[in-house]
Amino acid sequence: MPALLLNALPLAQLACYGFEPVTVNRPAELEAALAEGETQALVVYSEFSEHDSWRRAAETWSRRVPVYFVSARRDFDARLATVRAGGAGLLSWPLAAHELVDALNHGDNATQRDPLRVLIVEDMGSLAHLYAGVLADFGLATRIVTQPHEVPDAIDAFRPDLILMDMYMPGCDGLELARVIRQQRLLDGIPILFLSVEKQRDIQLDTLAWGVEGFLTKPVQSDELVMNVITRARRYRKLRSYIATDSLTGLLNHSHLYGQLEVELQRALREQRPLAVAMIDLDGFKAVNDTHGHQVGDTVLVTLARFLKERRRSGDLIGRYGGEEFALVLPDTDEHDACERLDALRDAFSSLEQTSGHGNFCQTFSAGVSSLASAKTATELVRQADTMLYRAKRDGRNRVLGWQGSAKL
Repeated sequence: MPALLLNALPLAQLACYGFEPVTVNRPAELEAALAEGETQALVVYSEFSEHDSWRRAAETWSRRVPVYFVSARRDFDARLATVRAGGAGLLSWPLAAHELVDALNHGDNATQRDPLRVLIVEDMGSLAHLYAGVLADFGLATRIVTQPHEVPDAIDAFRPDLILMDMYMPGCDGLELARVIRQQRLLDGIPILFLSVEKQRDIQLDTLAWGVEGFLTKPVQSDELVMNVITRARRYRKLRSYIATDSLTGLLNHSHLYGQLEVELQRALREQRPLAVAMIDLDGFKAVNDTHGHQVGDTVLVTLARFLKERRRSGDLIGRYGGEEFALVLPDTDEHDACERLDALRDAFSSLEQTSGHGNFCQTFSAGVSSLASAKTATELVRQADTMLYRAKRDGRNRVLGWQGSAKL
């Protein structure tokens, strides 16, 4: 899916993230460019002057595709002009590629690429499928569970952004099930929205005390259902990302990554599926900080984080393990395939130009890989991958090594 760019931007840098950037120099050329293929976003440079033809046309474009303004201005009037033109955001000029990538990873752009997930818990299958159909029409992914005892496993497998739940079900009512879910620390904040004919205020207040987001009274209108679900699910996904992620890179932090590794490991063992773990470390990173400064060093870390996020498959987990070290959890991947993937990432990242006032430069990383073929615990997977990482750095850096040795590249 290409990002359609309208100004002189780091096109080669965006290509490294997997985008297909296109430059359009005049508003008259835009219609033809939009017709050539599916466009993820428009990026417009503007100083928000009265006679800016790009800004005047943006209101029309924003109805078809998200528009991001880029400007040297950061004042209130510029931000207000962005809103009034229907802009999805205001980015700083000169624009760094990773800042645009970060913007595209939020809001409507993010949910187009990774749809919001809703778990529907309803004992009446016909009604559950009706809700699922309505939500699917608006681009949401759904999973239906008709038996309360199946909900914990469904949450584990589906990782929903919201649970839409019938309040009254045989064997276990909705409030009891909500309390079961809330017993698990990592699920304490997931929004639960009840569907019920219940109208008694005291009962509704009791459920709110247990962290239920709210009630939708049956029969619920489609627009009411969609608006309540999307608003809450999107907010939860954003808040979860703030809590579970490293503040600099936006990747999973150490503790949350390790917790998710345990979940994926148990699933892989239970289903007898492959699983690989990779540890990545930037080569010569101390020299980057010493030569270019810590601000440039932080930018390199952010660039690698965005690069890995853009190149990941659905289901892959990426985290900042500490310092300049990153970790990848790769479900359904054996060691050989993991080494091949990491080597392709290593090669692509090494060609991505880093910007500095002391002169631009390219950065490399080394990686070590382990898998369930040689380790059966999360601790051992990480230890083996870390061992191979440091062997790769000792052997000359800018390379990938696997624990079993058959996939050394």
